[in-house]
Amino acid sequence: MGIAALEDKIVQHAVGTVLNQIWEEDFKGFSYGFRPGRSQHDALDALYAGITRTKVDWVLDLDIRSFFDKISHEWLIKFVEHRIADKRIVRLIQKWLKAGVMEDGRWFETEEGTPQGSVMTP
Repeated sequence: MGIAALEDKIVQHAVGTVLNQIWEEDFKGFSYGFRPGRSQHDALDALYAGITRTKVDWVLDLDIRSFFDKISHEWLIKFVEHRIADKRIVRLIQKWLKAGVMEDGRWFETEEGTPQGSVMTP
């Protein structure tokens, strides 16, 4: 669980708002995960409408185990750099990814994964 300082939470919220606006235009209308103004209830409503209006042979429910725990920092930064030209924003995201974890009073470096529970996680 990533617990950031108040100042980091404020900056993360601001950066997340900007990034959402940049990437929102790329998402398809049927995409619901971690999008502003959309919820799991909206996704279920869309699913219900889709399967009652058309012939559906199967529905796939998928959860990729440990996806956010194992995501590559290098890949994620390359993905961000593809759309974000401001090096300061990229540097902030790198710092958040590399912030590390404290467990039993000891600090551990993080080389993969994203901090769960932080403002920036979605």
